[in-house]
Amino acid sequence: MESRFYVGKIRNSTLTRSRFGDYDFKEEIIAQLGIELPGKAHGTYGQLLFDKRWSARRAEILARDNHCCVICTAGEKLQVHHRQYHYIVQLRQYKAPWDYADNLMVTLCERCHQRGHNQYHVPIIYL
Repeated sequence: MESRFYVGKIRNSTLTRSRFGDYDFKEEIIAQLGIELPGKAHGTYGQLLFDKRWSARRAEILARDNHCCVICTAGEKLQVHHRQYHYIVQLRQYKAPWDYADNLMVTLCERCHQRGHNQYHVPIIYL
């Protein structure tokens, strides 16, 4: 049976609900693995954004993107956006915001970030 989880560089995009379609296999995963997933997307995620590890990681991403929004090139009210979230099934928690690969984070201004979240759903990958 083919793995339904993210493996290396290959990802079964049907596992997520995103701009590519309305796919949500959360209930199927719960049934197959016999686990309970969190009701809220991030729980204590907001608290993690005050961690010094996130501050350092955020500074790296901002520097990589020349301290400007990659969409509109604005240089004010910058935020680092995660292109996907990873839920670690065994630990029953999301990855820490600083533990994502560079290609999964991008610098956006507040306006572009909000517009993106309004238009697209950020996929959740179950590991």
